[in-house]
Amino acid sequence: MNAVATTPLEGETRHAWESALELWGVHLRDVRLAPGEGAAKGTAAWFSFPPSVTVDPQMLRTWGVEREAESMFAHEIGHHVLAPATRIDALKIRHQLARTLAAAGADPVSSDDLGLLSNLWTDLLVNARVALLQRRRGDAEPVGIVRLVQATLSAPESADRLWWVYLRTFELIWGLPAGRLCPTSPPPPAPPAARGAESEPPLDSIPEKHREKERALRDARRERERIAAELAGVITTRPEVDADQIAAVVRAFAGDPVLGALRFGVLTAPYLVERQRSARPQSGNGAGCAADDAPASAEELGRILSDRRLHEVLPAHPSSSGPGAVAPATGSGEGRGQALGLAQTLALYGASDPDEVIAAWYRAEAAPWVRPLTQLMPAVPAPDLPGPLELWEAGDDLADLDWPATLQAGATVLPGVTTRRRSFLPDEPIPREASITLDVFIDSSGSMPRPERGSSAVLAGMIVALSVLRGGGRVRVTSFSGAGQVAGSEDFQRTVPGVVRDLACYFGGGTTFPLDLLERRYADLRPPLPDERRHLLVLSDDGLVSMFGDGNDAFAGVAARVRPLLTTATLLLSVRSDRVDAQAAAAGYDVLHVKTMDEAPAACARLAEVLHG
Repeated sequence: MNAVATTPLEGETRHAWESALELWGVHLRDVRLAPGEGAAKGTAAWFSFPPSVTVDPQMLRTWGVEREAESMFAHEIGHHVLAPATRIDALKIRHQLARTLAAAGADPVSSDDLGLLSNLWTDLLVNARVALLQRRRGDAEPVGIVRLVQATLSAPESADRLWWVYLRTFELIWGLPAGRLCPTSPPPPAPPAARGAESEPPLDSIPEKHREKERALRDARRERERIAAELAGVITTRPEVDADQIAAVVRAFAGDPVLGALRFGVLTAPYLVERQRSARPQSGNGAGCAADDAPASAEELGRILSDRRLHEVLPAHPSSSGPGAVAPATGSGEGRGQALGLAQTLALYGASDPDEVIAAWYRAEAAPWVRPLTQLMPAVPAPDLPGPLELWEAGDDLADLDWPATLQAGATVLPGVTTRRRSFLPDEPIPREASITLDVFIDSSGSMPRPERGSSAVLAGMIVALSVLRGGGRVRVTSFSGAGQVAGSEDFQRTVPGVVRDLACYFGGGTTFPLDLLERRYADLRPPLPDERRHLLVLSDDGLVSMFGDGNDAFAGVAARVRPLLTTATLLLSVRSDRVDAQAAAAGYDVLHVKTMDEAPAACARLAEVLHG
């Protein structure tokens, strides 16, 4: 495959590049000039990570802005200096904007819409700063970046309301008179798309055995249409006011593009929802200049989802009549902290490994409740405290003689008269704490909620396991389902990634507790000594009757025989089951119950007290 021809960076073009670098006060490897590549990208310039800039000089000439090369270079450099600055921040900005689109009712939250909003937001920040730097340098008005935007982005005939808001925001930021970049009045909203009645055959023509299901299906369809109509009625877009609000956000959050993206998205997402539901849906004006579309890695997912800015409550839209935040409608157990539920997060990072997304999401959800968890151990005797001086007499141990105190009693040493010894008083034993060793069995059978749909058992296990690791302890996780469906590490681990991966493992088969594995692991152990601790935690539902021999008579007594070899043994059940409770109590196991994701932290707090001792 032949390499794409590039143009040497020399003459006026090199001078423009170096001037743009000096404007920002940074050093960057030379821009790559690639004539003809812009057509495929849909833009004349773009940036990517690791930091690099590419420009199509041929397209600059076609646009008639070759004299503004310095401003074009400065714009692309600004993406590496200011917004998004790093690939991680670029992904975080998209995550924030996805939250706002979900909250506004976008269906679906498309990659194209995210790319558009991300490009608009970062371009606003960068162009605002470039204009400021050019004016500080003393450039003549209008400065280069204003001329470039006016030549390439202004659209007097555009009917797109979001594009009007975007250009009007530039006018407000730069102090330009109304009408310089866009018409003085915004275009009217497009009428909503007409929803024609779907052709439905008469119910009489449907076989009788299917009529009830068909009737329920039609009722559900009409209910969805009614809800969609209500949502369309509450979408509020006020272009003049929104442009002014966005300009304020640009000024306030120039130093934190990730947090500012949330405010920007709240103001702009309704326009994309309005566009989705209009009779003439339009694509976004202008192509984005971000060329990095590689999927997020496991390490990047962890860094993204652990950022607390992505867990902040969505600010209310200024046109909202009620106080508080806008929150997306999510399924049960979703959206508590991140505002994006697990299913939505999986969709957002669809190009990434789903197992890595699930693991990173649960770890981020558990983070607020993770605390270093240790255990109380038997106190050790403390050294006696020094007490008052006593008379040392002949016959006492010579090692007890306190010579400094004896010489202070008199220059002449007289045994039994001037000789002294130090007495000691007993002290309370010193309490101590030690790290925890925790053996976790998690049920991943079909009766348990799938991890990607929000599992209280996985969340609870994540909170406890990460707390033990944070306290310097060790954790071993075993995922089990049907016969032969067992996964996890055979050894205890001190590192987070393996533990998180094993907790999120899912088989979806039957429920057969691996009693043979439990017996093998504990067969050669003796009961723990006073300074030993062995903790067992089982996460399951009412199918855990298999742990006590139901369907596995050959190992029926294993759980009861293993219990004396453990310091604590706790079952954390996602479904209350009198049968399991009774069997567990007979075998000496404690039982905690948790039904929803919201109950998991409280159950883990109770479990922490048990493990701490």
